[in-house]
Formats: sequence, C-alpha cells, structure tokens
Amino acid sequence: MALPGPGCSTGSPPAAAPPPHPHRTGQGAVERFGPGSPAVRVCAEGEWTFLIDVAGHGLLTEPAEVSRLLAGGEAVSVHKVPDGHTVVSHARDGVLPAHIDAWAVHLTSGADPSLMNRALTTAGFFRYGEWDDSDDTGSEEFDEGWVVPSFAALVAFEREFGAHLPPETAAGPLPGVDLTHLRARA
Repeated sequence: MALPGPGCSTGSPPAAAPPPHPHRTGQGAVERFGPGSPAVRVCAEGEWTFLIDVAGHGLLTEPAEVSRLLAGGEAVSVHKVPDGHTVVSHARDGVLPAHIDAWAVHLTSGADPSLMNRALTTAGFFRYGEWDDSDDTGSEEFDEGWVVPSFAALVAFEREFGAHLPPETAAGPLPGVDLTHLRARA
C-alpha cells in the first residue's frame, strides 16, 4: 500500500532516541513478526509512504479498512494474493473510488473506479493471462510475453500517481509495524 507522505524514513534515527520501530529487512521482519502475521514495513519515498506487507495477510486491501485508515488522505493498495491473483484498492479521503480484483473484474466496485480502471487498462492489467507480443519493457516478467497483473498494477500506480519505490529501498531495512489489532477487528 502507498500513502502520500513526507520524506524517506529509511535512514537511521538520531543516536539519542531509540527507534520506536526497529528497522528490518523483509526476512528480518518475517523472523520478528512471524510468517502469517499481519505486519508491514514502512518507507516514505517522495510524496508517498509505502507499506510493504511482511506476509500476504491482505488486510490493507479490505475496502472498509482502507477507507477507514484514509480519512483525510489517499492510498493505493496492490496485493498479490497467495493463490496468484491481484487485488487493487484506491482510497481517498475515507472514500473508496475503486476496488478491483483481477479474478472478478466484473465485480469492480467503488464510488468512481474510472481513474484506476484507465490506469490499469493502459498498463495491461485486464489482459490477465493473455499473450502479449508487443512487449517492449525488457522486464524478465514479460520475457515470455505473458501479462502479469501484479506487475501491471504497479506500473499503472507509478504512471498514474507518480509514485516509485526503488527496489533497493524496498529490500533494505525499514521500520516494521505490527497490525495484529486490525486482524482482531476483521
């Protein structure tokens, strides 16, 4: 999930103050929180704050949860579900403009999914499992010509909203936050 936010939080906090949330790599976060735990690693990059799931819990794609968390803000959530399909949610000011599931696009919901639909269509999200001979991305994920919905959703998010999280930042140590309290309400 990505939220508009200030500066990058990947640096170490000042030595005088202990970090409220220790910085961990993805593997370190799994070891700390557990493989099935609802937890995220957090990084602000540019105008967005990225929440990177430690495990595939999917809590940040639940329409009610995303809307509640974003009263007064904006977020886009891209989640690759363990069974392989991708779910995309867009929330703004406590309203859910779009909630789209790659396996049930006919059930797209939200107050106004047009912005997200246009961005996802342009990136090839809705061609799930189709062969694409026009690949010019140079990406390994497209080497065989297959459209990968989670990749297409991230491309759409970057193009439409101008958000970008460098892979080296995502792979590095970031503050980890436990979201167990969200699971208790779900």
